[in-house]
Amino acid sequence: MSSATESGFGRLGRGGVGQGQRGLTLVEAVAALALLALLLAVAVPNLLPAAELEARVAGRQVAADAFLARQLAVSTGESYVLEFRPSGGPYTSYAVRREAGPDEPDFPKELPPGVHVTGPERLRFLRSGEADLADAETSVTFAGGGVTVTMQVFRRTGSVRLVPP
Repeated sequence: MSSATESGFGRLGRGGVGQGQRGLTLVEAVAALALLALLLAVAVPNLLPAAELEARVAGRQVAADAFLARQLAVSTGESYVLEFRPSGGPYTSYAVRREAGPDEPDFPKELPPGVHVTGPERLRFLRSGEADLADAETSVTFAGGGVTVTMQVFRRTGSVRLVPP
């Protein structure tokens, strides 16, 4: 035996390894664990209930579009609004638009039917980037599948935060 692998010292599980039996190398063990981690990363999101996932996705999408409305207000120098529809609720869709203009391209967007949205009907972003709010902050809540996600909008900065992220 001229190499460590042939002598069994380069293999895991050397004890009990006889002739014709082989253990795993460290590289093989790490590769197997990496493959298992990849499979888990793909499978775990599919194990979440659909309504729970929909509430989280809806919250993230609306938060991203609120950020878009703020960015458009700053870049164009005109006020933009994110508006939930129908007026008075329950909300089934929303749109981003210039305050006195038509919906932006790709809007309106539908909200998932299993997600209940509560909060102000309209969020207005000024050209300074601030949100036109009566209070220091306001919240929009997305609930579905026993999960509640809250989008917070802050007046002074117009920033948007999702809780939990």
